[in-house]
Amino acid sequence: MQQSRSYLFLFLVFGLTALSAVLFTFKDYRFGLDVQGGVRFVYEMDFSKLTAEQKESIGTVVDNVLRTMTNRASASLGVQEGLVQRQGTNRIVVELPGFTDAKEAAETIGTTASLEWYWARNVATELVPRQYTADQGHIEYDGKPAVTFRSRSNPDKQITPADPEYRKIVEGWTLLLRGDDLASASAQLEGDHYIPTFRFSREGARKMREWTTRHTQRGEYLAAVLDGQVISIAPLQRGAIISDRGQITGQFEKDYVFRLVRLLNAGSIPVTLTQVAQQVVDPTIGKHALNQMVLAGLVAFGFTALFLLFYYQFPGLVALVALILYTLFTLTALKLIGATFSLAAIAGFILSIGMAVDANILVFERFKEEMREGRQLMSAMELGFRRALPAIVDSNACTILTSLVLVNLGTGPVKGFASTLIIGVAISLFTAITVTRSLLVFLVGSGLGNDPKWYGLNRQWFGEGLEKSADQKPLQIVNNSKRWFVISMITILIGIPFMLMGGLKPNVEFLGGYEAGYLLPEGSSPTGAQIIANLEKNGFEGANLKYSATSEGRIAYVTVPRKEGLDEAQAQEAVRQAAGVPVEQSREFASVGPSVQRETWRNAILGVILSSALIVLYLSFRFGIALGGFIAGLRFALSAIGALVHDVLVVLGIAALAGYLIGWEISALFITSMLTVIGFSVHDTIVIFDRIRENLRKPLRGEEFGNLVNRSITQSIARSINTGITVVATLIILMALGTPTPDLKFFSLAMLVGILSGTYSSLYNAAPILYLWDRAVRRRRGEEHGFMGMAAAEARRVQQLAVQQAAAAPTTPPATQSYGQVRRRSSAGQKKRPGSIDLDEEER
Repeated sequence: MQQSRSYLFLFLVFGLTALSAVLFTFKDYRFGLDVQGGVRFVYEMDFSKLTAEQKESIGTVVDNVLRTMTNRASASLGVQEGLVQRQGTNRIVVELPGFTDAKEAAETIGTTASLEWYWARNVATELVPRQYTADQGHIEYDGKPAVTFRSRSNPDKQITPADPEYRKIVEGWTLLLRGDDLASASAQLEGDHYIPTFRFSREGARKMREWTTRHTQRGEYLAAVLDGQVISIAPLQRGAIISDRGQITGQFEKDYVFRLVRLLNAGSIPVTLTQVAQQVVDPTIGKHALNQMVLAGLVAFGFTALFLLFYYQFPGLVALVALILYTLFTLTALKLIGATFSLAAIAGFILSIGMAVDANILVFERFKEEMREGRQLMSAMELGFRRALPAIVDSNACTILTSLVLVNLGTGPVKGFASTLIIGVAISLFTAITVTRSLLVFLVGSGLGNDPKWYGLNRQWFGEGLEKSADQKPLQIVNNSKRWFVISMITILIGIPFMLMGGLKPNVEFLGGYEAGYLLPEGSSPTGAQIIANLEKNGFEGANLKYSATSEGRIAYVTVPRKEGLDEAQAQEAVRQAAGVPVEQSREFASVGPSVQRETWRNAILGVILSSALIVLYLSFRFGIALGGFIAGLRFALSAIGALVHDVLVVLGIAALAGYLIGWEISALFITSMLTVIGFSVHDTIVIFDRIRENLRKPLRGEEFGNLVNRSITQSIARSINTGITVVATLIILMALGTPTPDLKFFSLAMLVGILSGTYSSLYNAAPILYLWDRAVRRRRGEEHGFMGMAAAEARRVQQLAVQQAAAAPTTPPATQSYGQVRRRSSAGQKKRPGSIDLDEEER
């Protein structure tokens, strides 16, 4: 039966492998801005000017806005892989890979491009003297042509779009046609210059025909207004009737006309867009970073492969095959869903490779334990997979829960990292449980891998040797809980002075302001200290400086608070001049407005709270099932959270130390690392708690809960260490080779410290907290309310239920009993088949 199932799964695996290999070659990678350079904008939508009908179908309006902005990116800017997506209820994120002219991109993408036609009823005509007159020709304002006006009360003063009175003039006009009344636009050559011409929609043509028919003899002015700026105004010629076609008169630059035509054909946007964040990334930095990340990934994969082969031998070889398939399946899935491979997402994928072998390690250690107890190879293997499964599912579920929080609250690189991690964890479960198991069952059943010497039973370097004496001489952990708590307190207190001295430095997302990157070639000036001094001298107080190494040289990243009254281009130039850096040395620039800053803080706090709450609920239900109630499970969950608080505080201390000494900043990626640590720290705790849960079902005779906890820790310590080895090694490799930016390096450091702290706290904090809580409950409420008492009561309840079910079951006729026979243990002289499992062995 096992052989047949393994064949079936193997056919499934082979089919998926072939399909993935084919699909993998069909799609290219979609790299993020930090890899190939580009610009990123965040816009807020103002819905206040929508009609009542539009407000009722706001979802359709936003979809049209997204489609229009996507069309502009491709048609007007030529960016084929642009990303335009909704964020929250009123924000739009636009990413334009490979396009680095932020000014042109903002003018193209961020404009509403709503060309409206007005009856300029307060502008004087030949027949009617009125308050204002229109000047001939255009001026250049904000990079676009604009008509100016003069007032009868002050004819010497030119009224430009910069004057508040300009808006008042336009507000006094009557709207004739909106942007959606335009069907198409084109550029027409007239003499030696081009003019924009238009074709109106059927409804637009009707409106224009009715108005011109009424006013054809009065010489009223017809004005074209683009995004609140008048680009053309002319009197209606006597006898002229405009129907389905029109044009804008005036002298315009050729490039402007063609850009305007492309914008109008891409569609207008009915909502007002306000830019609240901007980022410009130089492509040369990303190429260097990608090479570093690829190198780090190859080295990490090589280390993991050597560890599996050397330490676990034959099953390690099988796990390596599963890991190769995991890499293929994951990359193919990410390509098919159009995932963006940002540096953070690539780091997440590399990290997932280290995490992907965790399930294999838990299984291998478990069936090695079964083999040491004398079970046959196939039986030990089946039991190992079965008994390791709860811990594997629970730990990965917690990682997925925290990643789901990041997907919903994060943006850009954070969302990419979390999405990659979720897909990686899900596929790693499949490869570990299905691929590894099927291959092992097939190979052992075929006689190709049935030699116990190939299973590394003598590899006991990381605590496996303690398992042999766990029942007789367990590690004394809970008995010395005060010692471990003091050590934990010391590790937390080390970082507090640096927190108080301002070591926790917010980056531009949390500070709100600007971040600029400048190339500092070797021997160049100014120095970092001079940059800070120059910034403070020019009014940019509270500046921070951090460095990154690239193929060009060192990059200095400057973070400064926002200055009011500056647009993005002005701010970029002001920061550059204040820093005293030549323009050719500018490499990156980002700005974050107050609304994004507030949301970043809110999401960071909400992310930690939601992740912790989800883990508490999940663990409470999972562990409460085994002990008969949610409240009992809640003790396990809150004990895990207690250890988790230690890990978070330790990581914050290290962050304060790094910020104080080398200027590293708290960013969204750092918060991502914190939430990932939350999931992974609980991973190790679950391994311990799962063994406690298992031992509660079969305690030693006369055993107390403290000894049971010590015994469970002793039996699991090798699993905790071994599952952390590949992840810790991967993070060290990432820090050394694959993190070219300060944020990514800080991310890796926080993850490394958090996982090391999580391994310690799972053994020396979580389990002692659980023991002390249980002891307090027993002293206050009695032994029956402790875990040992509840487990015994649950066992009695299950036994009574089984007896009742057996008594109520109908007697099976003798003729059909042969269908339900179970083969018992083979006689001593009988040779067993490699794939067989006897019931006595399984239940022993």
